[in-house]
Amino acid sequence: MKTFCLTFILTSFIPVFLLAQVIRPVFSVNDEPGVTHNAHITWDGKFYYTCNGGTDKDGSPTGKINQYTLAGVFVKSYPFKKFDMSSIMYNSKDKHLYIATQDLKIYKIVDLENGTTETHLENVYRNGRCNIALDPNGKIMYVMDGGTLSQYKFLDGSLITSFSGLAHGADDSTSKIPGRYGSTAVAVDKNYIYTWDAHSSSKKIYAYDKKGTFVKEFRISSGNWGYSLSFANGYVFVAMDGQFKVGMWYGYRLPLR
Repeated sequence: MKTFCLTFILTSFIPVFLLAQVIRPVFSVNDEPGVTHNAHITWDGKFYYTCNGGTDKDGSPTGKINQYTLAGVFVKSYPFKKFDMSSIMYNSKDKHLYIATQDLKIYKIVDLENGTTETHLENVYRNGRCNIALDPNGKIMYVMDGGTLSQYKFLDGSLITSFSGLAHGADDSTSKIPGRYGSTAVAVDKNYIYTWDAHSSSKKIYAYDKKGTFVKEFRISSGNWGYSLSFANGYVFVAMDGQFKVGMWYGYRLPLR
């Protein structure tokens, strides 16, 4: 199996005192070359994990999961070729990784080394392009679709509540991939919900409280892949799509506290 180094580049952090100012990433990470698109990032307290989504030319999924230390050192790739993954999540309740796929299924990774999975939920939401976010408490999952955010119990997929009107990057007439600007992306930490606009002219991350009340807007410098919005290890991440080559992850520390 080929291995690649992960480049971990420390950069300066620019605090935001005015809305017009732009936040730059605290660090940037070169993801291992993916077979398709770098989709999502999570962590389990010891390692980062990224997943690739998409299909090859004949339509077959070619996914894989990459593991890195928290110092940014590449550890290993795990082939998950039968899955077209949109999200990877760590459940703090049962200490397992989960993946969400384009065919509206969520799988529990029973054994990462051997690629063993079991179906956890299916057909809970309707849009396979949604990237699913799991609350750090491991109890609630969030699904964003065109400005409507739905909360579900992670245990059984039952709907808790939905609210609409959240800001996001809207698709335009030239977009051939619905959601590529962020309309199906959400990230969650202990206190906040995040959405974003991945348009090149207006890259912004929006923060809401857990009841869906708007808190603050942040302009950011980098990232273009709308589906990639994630939260891990205190950072809100977005990615520059690798497009079958090397993707770039940008981690932002947002001044909310």
